[in-house]
Amino acid sequence: MKYLYLLVAIVNAIYGMLMLLTLSPGTPGYMIVFTIGMILTILGVTGFFFWIRTVIKLVKDQPIEDELLNSWWQLAKSFDTVLIIGLLIRILVIQPFVVEGNSMEPNFHNRQALLVDKLSYRFREPLREEVIIFKAPPQPTDDYIKRIIGVPGDTIIIKNSQVIVNNQPLRETYLDKNNQTLINKDIAAAIQTTLQKDEFFVLGDNRSNSSDSREWGVVPRSYIIGRPVVSVFPAKNFGLVKTPSAF
Repeated sequence: MKYLYLLVAIVNAIYGMLMLLTLSPGTPGYMIVFTIGMILTILGVTGFFFWIRTVIKLVKDQPIEDELLNSWWQLAKSFDTVLIIGLLIRILVIQPFVVEGNSMEPNFHNRQALLVDKLSYRFREPLREEVIIFKAPPQPTDDYIKRIIGVPGDTIIIKNSQVIVNNQPLRETYLDKNNQTLINKDIAAAIQTTLQKDEFFVLGDNRSNSSDSREWGVVPRSYIIGRPVVSVFPAKNFGLVKTPSAF
């Protein structure tokens, strides 16, 4: 008997139901995840039904017509192949990310949907002034979006509302003149740090409302996921994400 068909049906059904059960309204790409979960569940349950039907006919020595089961197999195989390729692309090449909060205003907005390039940093190091997506040091299960201000070897000083990198004032062309870097009132002295190997200093563009390296320290290289390359939603922000040149 075609036990592979049964295995694929069970795996599809279980995986589809798990996707639906763990789905919440706040999940990025809610409708896409919901649709995939429904398709997998329906494919799994339908395939299981067709397989049982074929087994019953076999037991009763009735003529076995595998047309329905074979048609289901071709459909399930095609969908699962596309899904696996998509998952591999998401894991290795590109993934969606939704901005939460206003820490990157005025350049990135709350609920803005981005596509993140995960491939570039496998071949080169992140650059100063690039915007990155990374695992949050205070909560590694969450992903943050911030801008790189310092790279390994840099000395960062934040004093009198001014960012100084390697004794040079940072020219932040991506910020308006009124959005200065503010020192947290709970910090008595100016911030000064020299970055070690694989350490990055990041700040939110909305300096007065951002949890960043001023609060919880540097970002390890291993925490960096990638960089946003395309803004997908809302439509008015659709297009390539531009990164200013480093000074």
